[in-house]
Amino acid sequence: MIESAFMYLTFFIAAGISSMIGIGGGVLYVPILLAFDFPFYQAAATSLFIIIALSLSATLVYYRVQLVDWKLALTIEPIVAITALIGGYYSSFIQIKGLKILFALVLIISGYFMIKSIKEIQNKFINKEKWGYWLRKFGEEEYSVNLLIGLPLTALVGLVAGLLGTGGGAIKVPLMVLLLGIPMKIAVGTSCFMVGITALFGFWGHYFAGHFELKMALILALVVFTGAQVGSRVSIKVDKILLKKIYAIFLFLISAWMMANAVK
Repeated sequence: MIESAFMYLTFFIAAGISSMIGIGGGVLYVPILLAFDFPFYQAAATSLFIIIALSLSATLVYYRVQLVDWKLALTIEPIVAITALIGGYYSSFIQIKGLKILFALVLIISGYFMIKSIKEIQNKFINKEKWGYWLRKFGEEEYSVNLLIGLPLTALVGLVAGLLGTGGGAIKVPLMVLLLGIPMKIAVGTSCFMVGITALFGFWGHYFAGHFELKMALILALVVFTGAQVGSRVSIKVDKILLKKIYAIFLFLISAWMMANAVK
C-alpha cells in the first residue's frame, strides 16, 4: 500500500514537471515503472496511455491562454503519429536490453539540447529567405519554421517514441525551439497537444501487440491528469529556461541509471 502511494506521488510530481515544459513525461514514466518492476513492454504501453491523459489535461490549460499553434501541430503531427504506431507495434521485435540502451541515449540527447544555447543553434538552421521555410504568425509572435528539417526529424522522433513508450516531447520541444525557431512558450503549449497524438498512435501499436494492462493504467492516468493541471498552470508563470536546465540534469541521471540497468 505504501509502495503504491509512493508510486502515485512520484507520477503526480513527474506529470507536473513534464507539463511545465511541454513534454509528455514518458522519459520519466517508463523508468519509474521499471523501478517498480513493471516489464518493459507493459511499462511502455502504460506510459503512452497516461501521456494521453497528461496531454489532454495540459492542452486544456494552454488552449485557454492561446499557446497552442493548431495549424503547426496538425501539419507536423500526422507523419509523427504514423511512425509512432509503427514503432509501438514492432517494439517487441527489439530485445529489451537494446531498448533500454536506446532509451538512455535518447535521454542524453534530450538533456544536451535542453541546456544548449538557443540562439547558437537557431543561427545555423533558421533562414526566412530559403525555400522550405514556413513563415508563421501566431498571436503577437512571428517565426519561420524549417519544414525541410522539421518533418523528417519529427517522423524519426515518432518512431523512437513508439518504440520506447514516450510521447517524444523531450526531443520535440528542443527541436521546435532550436531547429524550427518556434518561441518557447508556443513550443511548450503546442508540444503538449502533439505528444498526446503521438502517444495515442504509439499506444495502439503496443495495444495490438498485446502489451497493455488496463486497471493500473487508468489509476495512473487520473493521477497524471491532476498533476498536469497543476504543472501547466504553474508553467505560465515560471522561467522555462531555468526549468529546462534543471530537467536536463534529471535526464542525465536517469540515463545513467537506465544504462547501468541495461548492462547488468
